[in-house]
Amino acid sequence: MAAAAMQPFRRIEGQLAYFRAELRITDAQAQPWNAFADAVRAQAERLRQATQQAMAGAAEVGPAPQQMERRIALLSAHLDAMRAVAAAATPLYAALSEEQRRTADELMAEHFRTMRMGMRMP
Repeated sequence: MAAAAMQPFRRIEGQLAYFRAELRITDAQAQPWNAFADAVRAQAERLRQATQQAMAGAAEVGPAPQQMERRIALLSAHLDAMRAVAAAATPLYAALSEEQRRTADELMAEHFRTMRMGMRMP
């Protein structure tokens, strides 16, 4: 279970390379792309650490309120990460052509579908 929880953080560079290639980022779009990619990297690391911390605490059963607080902390980290990535994605999206935006919309929808399928609720 621990390995599965950490899987999303192992291929960040590959995912970014795939998105960049699919979007066909131009030299003129490099600055907003780099800001977006840096935000993704930073938030992925933050979530990796939050997930490790939550998993370490989950090994101990503990009182139900404490278990809920650990879950709230992890969900809050996810929310904060999404907000930071969205803030970096907005200028990138504005710099994209209409065709690139359609591709971005499809990639994001696919990414969120994959996340939902892999998400396990306790």
